[in-house]
Amino acid sequence: MKIWIVHAFTDRLFTGNPAAVVPLERWLPDAVLQAIATENKLSETAFVVPTGLKGNYQLRWFTPATEVPVCGHATLAAGAMLLSEIDPGLEVVVFDTHAGALIVRSTPEGYTLDLPRKQRTPWTPDDSVAEALGSVEIVDAFIGEYANVVVEDETTLRNLKPDFAALNVAVRGPRQGMIGVTAPADEGKPYDFVSRFFCPGVGIDEDPVTGSSFADLAPYWCDRFDLESVVGFQASKRGGYMRAIQTLSSVRLLGQVSVYLRGELDSSLARLHNRMDEHLEAPKRKKRRARKAKQLPAIFEEPLIPGLEATSEPLALPPPTSHPVPPDQDEHTPPAPRIVVTEAEWEQ
Repeated sequence: MKIWIVHAFTDRLFTGNPAAVVPLERWLPDAVLQAIATENKLSETAFVVPTGLKGNYQLRWFTPATEVPVCGHATLAAGAMLLSEIDPGLEVVVFDTHAGALIVRSTPEGYTLDLPRKQRTPWTPDDSVAEALGSVEIVDAFIGEYANVVVEDETTLRNLKPDFAALNVAVRGPRQGMIGVTAPADEGKPYDFVSRFFCPGVGIDEDPVTGSSFADLAPYWCDRFDLESVVGFQASKRGGYMRAIQTLSSVRLLGQVSVYLRGELDSSLARLHNRMDEHLEAPKRKKRRARKAKQLPAIFEEPLIPGLEATSEPLALPPPTSHPVPPDQDEHTPPAPRIVVTEAEWEQ
């Protein structure tokens, strides 16, 4: 099982948005997919499975906390790896996803990704949203794929310090706790607008670079600036650029990728015994040996004196003395033998 870690929407490492790409022969249990994404600790892990049609794959995205219905940067990363390394003979990749068919193409400038264009609906957020963003003044707001608010200028956007717990409560609906914030770029910048994307609702406080958020914001700024295409910059700590053009039914994003890691997952992940819903198996222990009564040496197995019966009561022995008293003698007791050593024997 191969794995790539790709930094998307950037041409250099350690910027853009990192995503893991894991191609599979067939789907693993959802619990295993989620465990892999949790272990990766990246904003998204993309899993792809071939459908049997050339250039067509099923695609799913998992954050460290949950599966999400759409993800732009992980789709761009998955398409880039399929087109450049997994099946370089392809010219286009079509992904079947929960968000519909998503198309990635290779171009001389990078890779394009077509995302669905959502209808933009005006929105009037309540005061709790502005307070959760740090008591900021909201000048415009609308709903697309996500809730989106517009602030006065780039400095205001860059200085936002949201209360993520409050934001997760304030932003409700099908994309709870997920909101894009955008502003026009300062004069002289190489981009048209700037944005940030907060998503505590899926376990990520701030996403580095969000393709699906750009698909909301690009049509807004194209209409506002009367442009056919715009360049946006997501002002996270990592940062990332993308160009976008809107069509009748989609938003086409152009971005680059940089590969950080090419690796391999252990093959045991695909084995049937590796089930996440079962308890861990403890290693088998050796059976404990039964305690046996301490055996006396064979010399003690018979009575010391023939005819002596063993009793359960201990023998009452007199306390030891340094000079034992000899036994009383009577007429039936033979006298103790006397040993006499002569002077001649002593000298020998």
